[in-house]
Amino acid sequence: MAANPETILAKILRSSQSIKQVLICDKVGLVISKVLRIKPIEGISALESSIFRAAEDVCEFLSLGKSVIHISMFPDKSIIGIDIGLGYLVLVVEHKVKWILDFDLINSCLHDLINMWVSELGLDGYDFSVVKGVPGILSSIYSGNVTQPHSYEEDEIDPITEILKIANPLFLANCITNELGLPIAFASSSSFSIGSEEFGGTLLSLDAVAKEKGENAGLGQPIFSAVFTDQNKGILTCHSGLLEGIEPLVFQTLFELNEGFIPVLTEVSSMIMAISKEYGDEQMQYFIQTVETLIGQIFPTKKEITLPASGEDDQRLQLVINEMEKNIEESIGYYMSMLGDLMELISSRASEITKSIESYDNDFNKWLQVNTKGIDHPRIRGELKKWEDAKNLIEVKLKMLSE
Repeated sequence: MAANPETILAKILRSSQSIKQVLICDKVGLVISKVLRIKPIEGISALESSIFRAAEDVCEFLSLGKSVIHISMFPDKSIIGIDIGLGYLVLVVEHKVKWILDFDLINSCLHDLINMWVSELGLDGYDFSVVKGVPGILSSIYSGNVTQPHSYEEDEIDPITEILKIANPLFLANCITNELGLPIAFASSSSFSIGSEEFGGTLLSLDAVAKEKGENAGLGQPIFSAVFTDQNKGILTCHSGLLEGIEPLVFQTLFELNEGFIPVLTEVSSMIMAISKEYGDEQMQYFIQTVETLIGQIFPTKKEITLPASGEDDQRLQLVINEMEKNIEESIGYYMSMLGDLMELISSRASEITKSIESYDNDFNKWLQVNTKGIDHPRIRGELKKWEDAKNLIEVKLKMLSE
């Protein structure tokens, strides 16, 4: 069993070069443990705790069960949060490199963490049952067949509602609202009884939190945010264009995970592509391109392997080398900074210890002169030698640490 949480988190960090930061925070966003390979992104724990609070409200209102996993994709990095009972496991991932997580490894690490907390902190009465559903949901996120891009029936009067109509049984409700929650278009399955205003206004809180906290953390605007529950359902929000070229719109959907997340994500991409004909802007195109990148990692296109004429001329190799240089430069900078902080602390503490020893030694010698003046006793000589030896040893050790 691992000796501390950082050792367990390091296993997750090492499992993929695309994972840049792993942390555990409590329900209010206070960091408990973290490991990282880059300069820490501040505000990640606050983002995650706020997202899960918003998700809890959404899940309660829509009777979706308990939110277990959250993903927010930003332009360069994605934030993946997992409810682990005591708090949240949070990962910062460069999804363009690789967004697929080793869910068997994560499941093993979560059990190691729980066993450690139970044995060392006495949390055997704490409810960690939510962790049982993590590997199954993670597996669903990366599974399923691609829904091929397709066109939608067009209606000159109300083209957007036609696009949102529930033709795919995996979808329970689709909605587009403005950022105040006013519905622009809405469609739902016959089994779904909640109206457009209640649905759109409720899911909007998830999108608003991701935008606000993402900006605060320097991550930019989210490409999409999704939450997955223990009832095999999920919700997703993303940007869906500009009304009259000015007012931002938000797409929101509720779906089943029965066939995995991939058919849902690719169907949403088709809808966004169709909606872009009416309200399109650059951010919508970025969503479509991001989905293509994510799907391409799960279903890579088979290409004929040919050796480049020259390694230096190989563009792919150059990209790999550039990424390698970036990762090494970031890691060296971060750890050198940590080392500098440590050495500064050591130097400061060493100076404090030296001054304290000198002060004690002066006071002790004064006391000794007053109370043992003219007395020569073997026990006194022995104790004095013990103090001098200890003082010399401490001075040598401090000098070694400070050099």
